[in-house]
Amino acid sequence: MVKVIIMSIIAVSGGVAGISAFKYYSSSQTAYNIDQFIPANSTFVAHVSTGSTSAIVFSANNSIGVSLTMSYSSFVGQLNKTSNSTVRQPMNISYVGSYDGFMIYETNGLNLLSLLASQLNLTTNVTTYANNLSLTSLLPSNYTTIYITPIGFSGVLLGMPAGVYAAIAAGSSGHNFAYSKYIDQSANLSFYFNGSTPILSTITANITYSQSGNITLNAYVNFTSPVYESAFIASAALIFDQMNASFTYHAYNTLIEFTASFAGSGFTNLTQAMKIP
Repeated sequence: MVKVIIMSIIAVSGGVAGISAFKYYSSSQTAYNIDQFIPANSTFVAHVSTGSTSAIVFSANNSIGVSLTMSYSSFVGQLNKTSNSTVRQPMNISYVGSYDGFMIYETNGLNLLSLLASQLNLTTNVTTYANNLSLTSLLPSNYTTIYITPIGFSGVLLGMPAGVYAAIAAGSSGHNFAYSKYIDQSANLSFYFNGSTPILSTITANITYSQSGNITLNAYVNFTSPVYESAFIASAALIFDQMNASFTYHAYNTLIEFTASFAGSGFTNLTQAMKIP
């Protein structure tokens, strides 16, 4: 069996370079898909695609994790290009141990959402969208420790420790999230939310945008009561009308299926107005 040595160099403060990780892993780990590493009990799953790189953000066991279509060596290389606002120098990567045959590394001083935006070359709007979807509330304000795990040669897991362990367990056991049922990988952003809120129980949404800035949103929202469903329809119709956007929907008891098209800036306005509780 062929073994591969990965040696990662990261620049730390003062321009000094140091070896951050020096470990072996087996080339037999090349057949994994990143969607296999999403825990079945995830309450939030989002797929973000930017060109050749995709990321799946998930929330499980009160922890956040990210699965990236990027090799570990490329991931570490990208850290050298990360802004000082994301990486608080000095930064080191240390080996934690292995779990179900996967090696786990640890680093400190990182902002997970900013790091994700940097790795995917996303605009600062990703932070705005994450705030509007209440994703940032899942991260403790003092959280700076991130676990990193290579998934073969073409994938990386990162996130809070509990999230990374849950993701590895999902990939090893096959007890993972029904990804193809809820997530549309052809969309620029596709997400699933299943939470115990007073107003709604589940949301599945797909968002695509064109070079001209036009955005199409297709969503399924399951409310806890027909009263909330009616209020949503009335509010959404008013908001879309104010944005000069089209809005069509179908109602099934407490389930709303709707499609909306509007200018690029409209998505920020929409998510601010319809923030997940």
